[in-house]
Amino acid sequence: MLMVIILLLSAKANAQDTLWVKKVDGKPYVIHQVHSGEDIFMLSKRYSVPPAALADANNLTYQSGLDKGTKIWIPVDNYNFIRVEGVIKSKPIYYKVSSGDELNDVSKLSHVSQSTIQRWNALSTPDIRYGQILQIGWIAFDATQVPFAKKNEVTTMPVVPSKAVNKINSGLIISKANAIDSAKIKPAADTSKIAAKNAYEDLYNQQVTGQPSNSESGAAVFYPLKMKTPEGVYYAFHNTAAKGTIIKVTNPANGNFIYAKVIGTIPGLPDYNNSIIALSTNAAKGLLAQEKRMFCKIEYR
Repeated sequence: MLMVIILLLSAKANAQDTLWVKKVDGKPYVIHQVHSGEDIFMLSKRYSVPPAALADANNLTYQSGLDKGTKIWIPVDNYNFIRVEGVIKSKPIYYKVSSGDELNDVSKLSHVSQSTIQRWNALSTPDIRYGQILQIGWIAFDATQVPFAKKNEVTTMPVVPSKAVNKINSGLIISKANAIDSAKIKPAADTSKIAAKNAYEDLYNQQVTGQPSNSESGAAVFYPLKMKTPEGVYYAFHNTAAKGTIIKVTNPANGNFIYAKVIGTIPGLPDYNNSIIALSTNAAKGLLAQEKRMFCKIEYR
């Protein structure tokens, strides 16, 4: 009897932890139930959603407090939707088939091919049925983003052996290839919102002065830089900006920005999926980035 009770409680906990995709006006969302102390900015970091998009989706302002138990709609879009498991911290997301749904409908909702959804769910045919549960991808999920009070509690806990670190945070495992050498991205002594000035700032101003500029928002990925460069010299891969273009990259989470020179197009490798720009690793310090992938805003001519 005791074992049965334990299994039932475990199943209930797992069901509560599952992220379900809901369709609203043809767009996918997952629902998050607010816990004490959570706010818009913390949730935007946890799910890699721009604060403005999260606020708009829930008719909130940045100043709005979030009551415990409130349900928040988390948009699923290019900035946080993942098609490759393990690229960054993430959680699988699931869709429950509604009446009249066909696999093509699910494919359009998630922007994932039918054949891929079939492979993820071990479906031998494209036929699906009402009530069937399908995994349709992954969503960026950083379990370390918790209310400030809880962060203080964490600091008092015993130190966990390094070999066990990858087993923490809901079983999420980050491979060594996807982690940044923390020694390379230690925050600068001054963590205010003063931007890092570098050698390319003047060139950037020359390129954009009096000219219409382009702006994009999305994921930036850092790649290993295998040569020494002067302080403040950063390089970038971008798919539309010409070689030599200087791009301004801003971290909306803290206001820091840097300027990077385009040296080619983004490599066609899994680590760069769904990214709008790839930056040399040394740029992570100027942006105060803590992971290999971060949400950013870029501007260029």
